[in-house]
Amino acid sequence: MKAKLRLISLGVFVGAMAGSTYALADQEVFPTHPVVGEHQDFRNLYRLRCSACHGANGEGTNHEWPRLAPALKGNPFVQHAPAAAIISVIRLGRNGRERLYHESYPNMPAFGAEAVFDADGLVNFLKTDLQQ
Repeated sequence: MKAKLRLISLGVFVGAMAGSTYALADQEVFPTHPVVGEHQDFRNLYRLRCSACHGANGEGTNHEWPRLAPALKGNPFVQHAPAAAIISVIRLGRNGRERLYHESYPNMPAFGAEAVFDADGLVNFLKTDLQQ
């Protein structure tokens, strides 16, 4: 009986994921061309590490399925929290009780120094340029 339920749930999951590919196909998940210009390093870092889940412009994925992450643009935590708190989320991730958002979002992975080389600069980008 348990094996049947697992097969059914696997089929439902695969079917749901197949249906979502059309919505995701319109988005550029991994940008092929970096943004050029002066002071664009952190926009490129955001596009590389964050935009797949949080959206290309920080709009989040609440309006799409699967819901991967909340919006960063207009997010009170990003706007008002100290930089150290946001860096902690970037470095340590967010899971379990630390997740304050909708239950359908998966856990946020941790990004070490090899993935996000300058967390201070990324946080500055999130608080300034991304909020525009």
